[in-house]
Amino acid sequence: MDVIKFNRIMLTILLLVLSVQNAFAEMMEKGKTKVKTLLNVYNQKSSTGKQVLDNSGNEKVTVIEPEIFVKHQISADTEINASFTIDTWTAESDTILDGNTGASGSGKKGQSRIAPNIGVRREVGKNKYGMNLGFSSEYDYTSKNISADFERSFADDNFTLGIGGQYYADTVSLFPDITPPANAKITKDLKRDIYAINLGASQILTRKDIVEVGVTYANSKGRLESTAGTVNIAGTREVEVLPGKRERSAISTKWVHALSDEMAFNLSYRNYFDDWGSHANTVRAAYLIALREEQDFIEIALRYHSQSAVDYYKDSFGTTERFMTSDSDMSKFSSVEPSVMYSRSLGGLHVFGVEFQDAEWGTSLTYAKRNTGLQYTYLQTSLAFSF
Repeated sequence: MDVIKFNRIMLTILLLVLSVQNAFAEMMEKGKTKVKTLLNVYNQKSSTGKQVLDNSGNEKVTVIEPEIFVKHQISADTEINASFTIDTWTAESDTILDGNTGASGSGKKGQSRIAPNIGVRREVGKNKYGMNLGFSSEYDYTSKNISADFERSFADDNFTLGIGGQYYADTVSLFPDITPPANAKITKDLKRDIYAINLGASQILTRKDIVEVGVTYANSKGRLESTAGTVNIAGTREVEVLPGKRERSAISTKWVHALSDEMAFNLSYRNYFDDWGSHANTVRAAYLIALREEQDFIEIALRYHSQSAVDYYKDSFGTTERFMTSDSDMSKFSSVEPSVMYSRSLGGLHVFGVEFQDAEWGTSLTYAKRNTGLQYTYLQTSLAFSF
């Protein structure tokens, strides 16, 4: 395998195993536009959620989420990009809580969220700069956010180093009291600020190996409780109470190894910890196969996650404590998550007399199960093209 072909294959593999944002980040020709549409469908079921108001444990959730990403190359080294997301979902725990507080009678049967985002990226020599502004709004949560990142390549692009930062100015609506239910009124526009910074680096080790490392730190301040979070105190339900600050950190690494011209393997590990006492380990292994002369790809992956509970978690409480939560996501659990992804190159497309280039279709299916009983299935399908 010659070096040019190897580098092209390895870059393609990396683009597939990294996030959608990274895969959508390559500069194009001046005047060109690229569009990617996504449809995400998520379904969750569980009867073991200790935070659910009526003690049923019902954590059933169904989410339908269409997304669209657009970027346009305004010059050889500058692009503008935008995205728009719409979420619609039904959550049994939300319906149960809202119905029992008298906020809307029988409870909310469904909710929705809109989330637009706009950004700019610029490439100058070996340096890349980016900035994004975003907004998200739903029934009980609003977020305004800004992010910026910088990346530089070294040693003939064999080594890259990057830094990024995000700030979220959020507001959340909470029930200050749910006893007695008929008198409970939701309190709106409670502040929550989140600051995050991440560092990342990648290195081509050999003609077959690439490694990545990353460090992330996030600091959350304000009202950090969940709208639907309640706790059982000696048989009486009350809203959860959490500290007004949370610091979270994570260290991650990934190794990508080309087995041949058509096959690759990648292994990633993430270590997470926070000042609420939770610690988590996540391992993911994936096998990637190229088909039709590297135009199509299949990825088969398995992810394992294990975490400890936060210091303030209990299934139920005997007496009132300073901080209390029964949120299942903050409990001790482990999960296994197999997934499969298929990406197919469609080449050029003609739709209603309009010619689209570089069309690509992809779909993935993920299933996960926690040892606490919670299960979820996640389906994603996408179509990308340029003109």
